[in-house]
Amino acid sequence: MKSYGDTLTADINRKGVLDVDTVKGCAAGMAARPGAGCYDACYAARIAKFRGIDFSRAVVRHVHGGAHAVSIERAVRSAPCGFFRVGTMGDPCYAWRHTVEVVEWLSPFAVPVIVTKHWRLATDDELRRLVACGAVLNTSVSALDTPAELTHRLAQAARYVSLGGVSVARIVSCDFDTATHEGAGLAAVQDYLFSLRPLIDNPLRIPMTHGLVQRGIVRVRAVRDLATARSMSLARPDSYVGHCGTCPDRCGLAFCGPRHPRPQPDQLSLFTEAV
Repeated sequence: MKSYGDTLTADINRKGVLDVDTVKGCAAGMAARPGAGCYDACYAARIAKFRGIDFSRAVVRHVHGGAHAVSIERAVRSAPCGFFRVGTMGDPCYAWRHTVEVVEWLSPFAVPVIVTKHWRLATDDELRRLVACGAVLNTSVSALDTPAELTHRLAQAARYVSLGGVSVARIVSCDFDTATHEGAGLAAVQDYLFSLRPLIDNPLRIPMTHGLVQRGIVRVRAVRDLATARSMSLARPDSYVGHCGTCPDRCGLAFCGPRHPRPQPDQLSLFTEAV
């Protein structure tokens, strides 16, 4: 299978969000759960496989030349939802310093949103620099995480708060059947996650052939998502599914106060081709 290219892109996805992934692919996630990635239901891994791309290789993406940098800036300035997201088809944790440099460059033009599972640790300095840029950290967590994974990820989310940042629990949720022993245990963990603030509810897109569904632990139903009906597990009746332009959470921007920090363009050095 082919690998992702190493050229940084700024693309608006079907949901209407501008994605600027500094890394494509997820080596640790695929190593932890070979085949289908996290929860055996990673949508990014599934899309990559469909396109003939090896998602188990984490490829760092770079700017190649001044014209390329200008095109990225233009796209971010015009971000339709007022923010750009890093961590859609890969986890930026594989290149924290590079991610920080890209965010410092682009944050004057739109609010940065970082989505990560923290497979690799950022340093305090790197997190402080993200805080200074006004980056909103979305830590992806789920009751389906192992206890060690969940403890680690929640600790990293708390680190970002301790350094002054806006940290959001991005909960990959499921409708667990509490009539089963395993489902009841997972539901209890999920109830705790739903007690966290602030949070985003991100229902798991899970096929009806999935082992958890077949064993009666997770309930699914067909849900219209944009123009397509998808197999999905909705934990709550008010779980939002649809276009990001009408989402009440906006990847965490809804939780940022009016004094949310943003750097000024004249405070930043010129972006170099080295990045």
